[in-house]
Amino acid sequence: MKFGPTAILFATLFLVMVGFGIIIPILPFYSIQLGANPFHIGLLMASYSLMQFIFSPIWGSLSDKYGRKPIILLGLAGFSITFLLFGLANSLPLLFASRVLGGILSSACLPTAMAYMADTTDENERGAGMGMLGAAMGLGMVVGPSIGGLFSVWHLGMPFFFSSGLAAVNLAFAAIFLKESKKQHDRSEIKYDRFKHLLSLRGFMAFTFFLVFLLSYSLSGAESTFPLLANIKLGYGAYDMGIVFTFMGLTGVIVQGLLVGKMIRKLGEENVIKIGLLLSAVGYSLILFAFNHWTLVLFISGAVVGQGLLRPSLASLISKDTELEEGATMGAMQSVDSLGRILGPVAGGFLFQMSMSLPFLSSGGLNILALLALLFLL
Repeated sequence: MKFGPTAILFATLFLVMVGFGIIIPILPFYSIQLGANPFHIGLLMASYSLMQFIFSPIWGSLSDKYGRKPIILLGLAGFSITFLLFGLANSLPLLFASRVLGGILSSACLPTAMAYMADTTDENERGAGMGMLGAAMGLGMVVGPSIGGLFSVWHLGMPFFFSSGLAAVNLAFAAIFLKESKKQHDRSEIKYDRFKHLLSLRGFMAFTFFLVFLLSYSLSGAESTFPLLANIKLGYGAYDMGIVFTFMGLTGVIVQGLLVGKMIRKLGEENVIKIGLLLSAVGYSLILFAFNHWTLVLFISGAVVGQGLLRPSLASLISKDTELEEGATMGAMQSVDSLGRILGPVAGGFLFQMSMSLPFLSSGGLNILALLALLFLL
């Protein structure tokens, strides 16, 4: 039986996002049992993204120098070990340690997988390839919370043991079937400086990285306050929000897995990004006017489709502007993405305290401004 690199990369990113999604319904209860307070819970959530922000570009650069396969294997091994530790944690310090270590090691997977895809696809297929990786991440975010809720019936640590085992199986398959994509003579010998790299960006590439940040910032800020808005306007509880988030995840999978590649081939990345920004802006703004379940689903779908078009299009566009440093560039992209996921929920919560409309108007307005700037630059 033959397992192609795309299937292994799909499984790798799927597992990483399953692990991220599992945390959502369990972490508050699991950490409270170990003496955490709400502030500790917030720190636990932020610590993972913070570690990704710091270490993603480092792993991406190391994959340029030493090859993609060993970095992917290290990330999978780290994912498996740290989730096992998380499930076994019997104190708050150990919970923090396993979460931080998990963010450090598992952050090796995403930028390296994206760089692997850039190595193995031509420019015509790059968008579809990045869309498949985006679909894997979206599907992981659908399955993760479901696994968390289902397996926590037996023990709150059980979902983490399950994810640890899946990562170990994926590690074995990757070790056997995944072939190295980075040729020896292509490997960079340049020492990578993430901040120098980001500060050296100019013109359209700098603006593209800003769009990556904006995408992550808008999405995480709106997601963190969306349940509060739905509760106030429609009386939604945890069960209702679980259904809505599952629908959002499935929509993202369909858009990124089936639609975005065809659109990029026909329209080009820049035009797909324009469409994504417009849909996101309209969707975020209209959420405020939802008056029943169906209008809520309709309006949130606009934002989800827009976000689903943006991520793979931006990744494809950025990868095409690099030559021998795809890993470093994808790592820098993931680092900027993580920065958005650190700052977005903080800003969203602050704005929601001022007015429940502000997080969504802010996200919609930022997307409109980005669209206008993109039209001006092009």
